[in-house]
Amino acid sequence: MILKTFLIGLVALIGYSEYFLTGASMIFRPIALAPLVGIVMGDVPNAIKVGAAMELAYVGVVEVGISTPQDMVSASVLGTTFALSTGKGISAALTFGLPLSMLILIVQNVMYIFVAPIYVSKMDEYAKKAEDHKLSMMAFWGGLVVNFIPSVIFIMLAFYFGSGFSKQLINMIPQFVQDGLVVASGLLPAFGFALLIQQMLRKDIVPYMILGFILTAYLKIPIIGIAILGLVIVMISYHNEMKLHEQLKSIGGGVEDDENF
Repeated sequence: MILKTFLIGLVALIGYSEYFLTGASMIFRPIALAPLVGIVMGDVPNAIKVGAAMELAYVGVVEVGISTPQDMVSASVLGTTFALSTGKGISAALTFGLPLSMLILIVQNVMYIFVAPIYVSKMDEYAKKAEDHKLSMMAFWGGLVVNFIPSVIFIMLAFYFGSGFSKQLINMIPQFVQDGLVVASGLLPAFGFALLIQQMLRKDIVPYMILGFILTAYLKIPIIGIAILGLVIVMISYHNEMKLHEQLKSIGGGVEDDENF
């Protein structure tokens, strides 16, 4: 159990590397972290299924500016572990993963408010002295230790004390509530896609969305076919745009020549 707890913490740290090491790799998403949890738990096939279901449920959960809806790493890791340990699948993942991720988000915000200013002021001191090596080390290790190590420790403790307890707790939940969670998990993907569409909805994109819906709903074209068609449309639009750009450039050059004449 101690080894598994350590490995779960390592998986969580890999997820948090999105913010300090790997950049925008999307490694913190459930589709990426759930299989790693499955390796630790010894149940990769079901972990992949849970990760795919959670990815659909959380597809609309994105960080925009300072808006952070929840901590995706803890939701992915703890949701998958509880789904596998209880055998209840996506319903357990949503029941336990989401509340714990919000709690960890509170812990992170507390660290940002009360602890982060300490190492930030130290960075200012190194910057004034032009000690670039110390500044870089403090930026990396200070941010890692202050911002993410407490979250990793919290995830490890939740896994260590929560796996057996969560199985007993979920058995106490009435069956109709569990069935409702399963139904809700089926509705969440549509809600997530709706959030994404709301962010990207523009007048020049709406016709393509309607076209895709018609091709899927009425002509029964598979998704891969629609994706290929979308790629062709993008290539045609790009070619036409570049052609128009060249024409405008040549016209602009001609106008300049006339004016100089």
